[in-house]
This record gives sequence, structure tokens and C-alpha cells, in this order.
Amino acid sequence: MRYSTTLFLSFVIPLFLVWGCATPTSPSGGEPDKQGPKIINIEPEPGTTNFKEQEIEISFSEFVERNSLRQAIIIEPDIGLDYSLNWGRKSVAIEFDNKLPDSTTVLITIGTELSDTRGNEMSEPQRIAVSTGPEIDQGEIIGTVLDAQTGQGDSGDRILLYRTPVDLSQKADYLAQTDTSGQFNFTYLHQGEYKVFWVNDQNRSKIWEQERERAQPFYREMITLEKAGKDTLRTIYKAGSDTTRPKLQGVGLFSTRRMRLRFSENIELTDSSRLVVSDTLGNKYSEADPLYIQPEEQYVLFANSRKNLSAEQSFELQALNFADLSGNVQPLTSMQFEGSAQEDTTQQRIVNRKNSDGIFPDEPLEVVYAKPIDNQVVLDSLSVVDGDSLIEGWEHTKIVQNKLQIYPPDIWEQGIDYEARVWNPVVSRRKSFSLSIWHPSDFGTVEFSIADTTDKQPYKLKLTSKERGVLADTTFTGSIEIKQLPPLEYKAIVYGDRNNNGEWDAGQVEPFKAPEPYFIRRKIPVKKAFVSEVYVFFE
Repeated sequence: MRYSTTLFLSFVIPLFLVWGCATPTSPSGGEPDKQGPKIINIEPEPGTTNFKEQEIEISFSEFVERNSLRQAIIIEPDIGLDYSLNWGRKSVAIEFDNKLPDSTTVLITIGTELSDTRGNEMSEPQRIAVSTGPEIDQGEIIGTVLDAQTGQGDSGDRILLYRTPVDLSQKADYLAQTDTSGQFNFTYLHQGEYKVFWVNDQNRSKIWEQERERAQPFYREMITLEKAGKDTLRTIYKAGSDTTRPKLQGVGLFSTRRMRLRFSENIELTDSSRLVVSDTLGNKYSEADPLYIQPEEQYVLFANSRKNLSAEQSFELQALNFADLSGNVQPLTSMQFEGSAQEDTTQQRIVNRKNSDGIFPDEPLEVVYAKPIDNQVVLDSLSVVDGDSLIEGWEHTKIVQNKLQIYPPDIWEQGIDYEARVWNPVVSRRKSFSLSIWHPSDFGTVEFSIADTTDKQPYKLKLTSKERGVLADTTFTGSIEIKQLPPLEYKAIVYGDRNNNGEWDAGQVEPFKAPEPYFIRRKIPVKKAFVSEVYVFFE
């Protein structure tokens, strides 16, 4: 009996020791908790001056995940202040190992990485400032970082701030993070001169590792703050937030010719996209024709080889000039694969139609099938409703691999309703497609004007729509009208190509080179017989 008691105690005591060190948890039951923790008390009070202690205590509204605080806490300026954390139940004391420097504003930021025991993160960062001198620094620098392709902000982008003298090999003195709108701010800054820039700080080191991390400057290399001064920086745009090019990751054969290609990300075809099959000696064997991108899995492309790919042979497929949805073009990606003796069992069917939002009067309706069209019934069964007339065996057609193109006799006439009835072999019946036709009276105009009327510099303009791609790619000074645009939504990018290299440059941190002027506007509406005005501001 004595032995079993000893054994029981030796088992239970370590459990109590482990429990005592772990994060306390809230009782279960009731409505699910979806609110993050809040700071409800701070000792000493934020804004305290002549602070001579070595401890700051923070109380929370609920139990927090203790490990998350270590990731969330930032103490600035970064002058090597070592500290430890002494936990209460719902509180923590930040205990500095050494005396704080004299006449210094110490800023403690608790970031949104802090979470409660259910994983709910704090809604916004909290800053606590105390001063070891008679006053608290009140300087402030604010700014905005947006994505160059979307024009939108992302939360969590990291901005580094160095006070002169600047040593980029050391940690930044201050760090700020953007909110969901892309805005950031540095507060409680001492008067002086600063260098600020955006960095893709992948390892969260507060150091720009120049060989592997991207960085971009603001429009000024140095910012000078007067005492309690405030400075607002011009908005910058992150270039190439997605710079990864799509890679070919898999080649599968459903038959001796039908191929299924899998890429590393969603893709788009370009005007110069090609597929080339080579033999094991590197000699060109055949070309393959892209059929369609899988609508539900846009990283999958079906293709058809022009020659049989024998099961007794090995091949290499080269995919040239395929793009991802961010516009990154892959010049060449390749993969080896084995041929196949499998018979093609793919059922012919309609996959989709192109340009469903509308077509021009002389443009064909294009219907995409699952595999090359070799069934005469697809053509023989085609009919077109032309106003009140049903025309069987429509003659104005063209087959390109797996695409059925239905042309007008000359143009699709204005005021007439058209409907194409196209054979769908998989269900042995026709499928109807109404034609939405854009006529000149449906077109609209977008006028772009540089807001600063004294600015006589030339600017590049690229106007695109999701449905039609690039509608305008030109240069203008002052203002320009883009006419005869279909009634769609557009995205415009305007930039100043100051070094005449044919592209926008986002600047350089070291040695400093300012970004070129840049403007983006999404969701520009074009309506029938209407002029949309866009004023271009370089903030």
C-alpha cells in the first residue's frame, strides 16, 4: 500500500508542475467565443514620463495563448533591450533585465499575432509608450502601400524605419505593419532624420536581406522630423507581389494523343503559347494543340498531340510562353513523360463558350468542345435562329481543332435577335446560345486626364478588361479619350516611364532611386453612349 501511494504521488506531482507552467484555459460550454483578447489595464499608465522602473504589467480581458505573445511583442527603438515575461493568470509583466536608457521614449507594440486560447487574434495592434525622460516623443510618419496589380492594400506588410546614421546590416530601429487598407504609421518618434522603406521581410528579422528579399523605397530617401512633427508619405505600389512563373508539374496521357497538363498555378494562354513534343535525342517530334483550360481547375490544360505518342517511347514536352493570372509569363518549362497505347475514351461534349459577355458584329460565336471535332453531326445539326427565321445547316462555320466558330454571313445585324443551337453529343441534343452583340451604338468612351494640369510629361496607359484583355496600350500627355469600348468594366494603369525602358520601375532602396509615377484604377464602368471620366492622381 505504501508503495502504491508513493507511485501515485510521483505520477501526480509532475502533472501539477506541467499544469502550472501551461497556458490557462477558459471553461468550455456556452456560445462559441469569436472575439480576440483586449488589453484592459496597463501599469504604469501609457504616457508616463520620468519612468524609472524596470517592469510594465499588462492585463488582458481573457486568457491568452502565451506563446503567441512572444511573436506579437515588439519593443522599440531596437537598442538591444533584453527582457523576460512573468505571467499571472490573465496578465503578464514585461521585466527588463537592465536599466532603461535615460531620456528615451520606449514603445511596446502588441501585434495582432496575439490570440486567446481558442485562436482568436487581437483585432488591431496596441501601442504602449513610456518615457525615461521628462517628456514623450510625439513625432509621426504615416503612409500607404498598395498592390501594383490590384490597387488594394494587404494587412501585415512590413515597413522598416532607420534613424541616422543608417546601417542596413543592423535591425531597423522601428517596424510598422500595414492594416487591411494598406495604411501604416510610426508614432512616438524623436525628432531627427529617418530612412523608411517597404520590405518583404520573410523571416521577420527586421533586417533587409538584400540577396533574397525584395524592398522598395518611398519617393523620398530621407525624412526629417521636427519635434512632435508629422509627415505623410506618398503612396507606393508593391511591384510583382506574385513574381513566380507557372511551371509544368505533370503530364498525363488519356490516349496516344490526348494529354492532360498540370501546372504549378492557374494559367492563361498567350498569343505565343506553344506546346512542342521532342524525342529522347532532343529532336522535335510533334506539336500539340491546347484544347481548353479546365474551368474548375485553371491549373489544368488539356491538349492534343498531332502525332501518336507510342507507348514504346519516351518524350519531353516543352510548354512555351504560358502565363499565370498575374501576368507572369514562363518562356519555357518542360517535363519528360512516357507514351501510351490507351484508346481515347473521352466523350465529346461542350465545355464552354467564349466571349459570353458579348461579341462584335463581325465576330464569330465560338463554342469549345472537349476534344477535336470530327463528328459531322456537329455541323449538320447546327441551326441559327435569325430573328423570326430558323435556318438549318448554317453554312458560315469554321472548325479549329476543338472549337466550333459560327460566323455571320457578313455582320450580325442590329435589331435582330440571334440564337445558335449547337449539338452536344454527350446528351444527344442541341444546346442553345443567345448572341449578345455589341453594335456601335452600344459603345462607350473613357477619358483620362492628368489631374495636375501643369504636368506636361508623357505617360503610358494600359487599359484592360477581364473578358477582352488589352483594349488600349498607348502614350499620352495631358489627356486622352479611348473610344468604341464595349460596355464592360475596365482596369487602367498609368505610369511615367522616365528612363524610357518601356516599363514601370518601382525604385531602388540602395543606392536610392525614387519610384516612377504610378496610378491604378479598377472597375471603371463603360456604358452605352456614355463618357466615363478618370482623373489621374499621383498621390
